[in-house]
Amino acid sequence: MTASTLVKGWCPGALRPMESGDGLLVRLRITGGVLSAKNTHIIAKASMQHGNGLIDLSSRANLQLRGVGDTNWPQLISELSRHGLIDQDPDAEAVRNVIASPLAGHNPTALIDIKPVVSALESRLIEDRALHALPGKFGFLVDDGGAFGVAGQTADIAFEAEKHGDETLFNVRLGNAETVALIAPEQAPNAAAALALAFLKTSKNRDKPFKKMVDCVNEFGLISLFETAGLKRLERRAQRQSVSPALGWHSLREFSFLGIGAPFGRWSANSLSALADIAAKHGKNELRLTPWRAILLPGLDENAAKLAIEHAGPNYITNADDNRLRVAACPGRPSCKNATVHTHNDALAFADLRTLEGRSGIRLHVSGCEKGCAHPASTNIVLVGRNGLYDLILNGKASDAPIQSGLNRQTAGIAIERALEGVKR
Repeated sequence: MTASTLVKGWCPGALRPMESGDGLLVRLRITGGVLSAKNTHIIAKASMQHGNGLIDLSSRANLQLRGVGDTNWPQLISELSRHGLIDQDPDAEAVRNVIASPLAGHNPTALIDIKPVVSALESRLIEDRALHALPGKFGFLVDDGGAFGVAGQTADIAFEAEKHGDETLFNVRLGNAETVALIAPEQAPNAAAALALAFLKTSKNRDKPFKKMVDCVNEFGLISLFETAGLKRLERRAQRQSVSPALGWHSLREFSFLGIGAPFGRWSANSLSALADIAAKHGKNELRLTPWRAILLPGLDENAAKLAIEHAGPNYITNADDNRLRVAACPGRPSCKNATVHTHNDALAFADLRTLEGRSGIRLHVSGCEKGCAHPASTNIVLVGRNGLYDLILNGKASDAPIQSGLNRQTAGIAIERALEGVKR
């Protein structure tokens, strides 16, 4: 394949990258978010040699190498393939869309070690070619039931470990439904395949196929989907809430780690290399990628964590109260062809607003266009770039109708402050 065969607008991969404003966007799906220090150095070096040295950590815990040139792309793929960092073909790559508890295998509070489950699930997704027909953004989740997991994160099919009497079982959640199926952990790959095939069968004869499991559930019925997949043990369980991002130094019994984030998930190759050096010298020789766009360094003691935080400086995030975590922003101009505004610069300015202090979760979404790639869900305030200025949307998505238009950074900041004054913290 050559870069000229790209499908624009595709949910990108490494073998099927996407054209953007700064070159090709090459996405790497790292199994379980577990990245060795050695492979981190390899990726960082490849990013500088074949791209622009900027690497985005996505909300699916994927790494996205930016600014790769058409002529450099084959060399990049060859380098990554030599180190086993890419898939065997684009379809296998696209279906392997799994996020997992980032501390799996280390966390003493976990109910089970999910690493074998994640590996088995990915293998099933790759080997069963019928599953390659799933939509590009159809996602799976595996949570180990421990602290700082991914339970409650958005997923089409989620497996969340929980104690049921003396047993540790997976609650199988479809979209945001509260009724779940209960299965043994070793049944997860088969259950995932059965549910995904039921989704595809239900969607097959529609004029407009489903893109998300929640749409299939709404039309076909949750119980019917579970029955079709052969899952019969059902319970109604309140959906677990997403936890606060694990940032800063944390101690869990005998295990400790450091969580560090970059504003809007934008890392440099040099910063990733520096983290890899710290992980190799002071930690478990690996990095853990998270869907809240932070990187965890397992095994760091408190002194090593303090040194790492000092080295990182104020440009990086090591505190869950950091205002920059309240703002979502896409790459914007010039990284994206659709953007006419410098989203990152503006979002950093908006993060200093007084009314964002002390809040939890994302309250402001700064989007370069109405696609809203950085945060598909509704947000208290959305700013959407249009012709170099912003439209303002309240309690909605980037694609919704605005209530104000033509705002520059200053007037948009005033509008944000006014709108947030009446929103509960």
